[in-house]
Amino acid sequence: MVIRNRLTPAVADVRRAVRESLERLNLEPGSRVLVACSGGPDSMALAAAVIFEGPKLGLRVSAVVVDHGLQEASKEVAKTTAAKLEQLELDPVVIETVSVTESGNGPEAAARSARYQALERARKLVGAEVVLLGHNLEDQAETVLLGLTRGSGLRSIAGMQNFDETKKLVRPLLGIKREVLLQACNDQDIEPWQDPQNKDPKFTRVRIRQLLDTLEAELGPGFAGALARTADLAGESDEVLFVMASELAIEATVSSSSTETKLAVAKLGGVLPGLRRRVLFETAIAAGAKTISRSQVLGIDELITNWHGQNKLVLSGITVERVSQELVFKSV
Repeated sequence: MVIRNRLTPAVADVRRAVRESLERLNLEPGSRVLVACSGGPDSMALAAAVIFEGPKLGLRVSAVVVDHGLQEASKEVAKTTAAKLEQLELDPVVIETVSVTESGNGPEAAARSARYQALERARKLVGAEVVLLGHNLEDQAETVLLGLTRGSGLRSIAGMQNFDETKKLVRPLLGIKREVLLQACNDQDIEPWQDPQNKDPKFTRVRIRQLLDTLEAELGPGFAGALARTADLAGESDEVLFVMASELAIEATVSSSSTETKLAVAKLGGVLPGLRRRVLFETAIAAGAKTISRSQVLGIDELITNWHGQNKLVLSGITVERVSQELVFKSV
């Protein structure tokens, strides 16, 4: 496949987003980046842009296709996508086949977990510095809507990160609309695969997508963009709160080991409730809590603000109790 080098507005937008994202990474020349590609319009537009912009920065570009095995033709789709990527001159192109096993959080969560594990295996296999993903503006808006339905606070509605340094994931296209990515494929004579599961309402993400379409139609164009901007603002605010909470947690820590953390009550009692509760949340997670709800955080908070000798709290993976003027978090 030879990409038509016709610089249409759509192609230019995608390439610009990719170029700016790669430049921000400041990778050494000769570094390798890995494009995750399903064969759909978003990831194919991404792959075409990365293979165009990456070599200009001295980067080598590879690709990975994850076969979840959830559809009858998934193996054939993966092979066809890999062949298209090879024609685009991405090298090597790796196919990762995964087995999706539900763990109680639903099939979508299980598939997502398996996919990210596969991406990390492929990244290490080819020696890539980062994995680039094709999530777009509507994907970000859908993530915000999902976060709102869960009532999980800033972290949840902050959506997806442009760069997740811990997981080595880069999302250059969060500011690009889905229709622009499809147009970029059409303008370059790239024929993407259309996943039938993207229209199956049994999946939560699909129902959220349909809701977003309805809201966009009812409230007017720009609603998805507004949600994406909300994610940016929430992400910035969450980062500030996390840094402040981390600094306060260090100041309040009396002692810490692999099984126990003690916080000084006096250091936490006079601070803003939101900041104090973030410290308690992060401390609980660091101590080994598998999950912790808003009501559980408020329960821990009452050990400071409404102390009357209550029993220790038994949470998922930890206990929390007040001993004199200290909060004691223990893993169990």
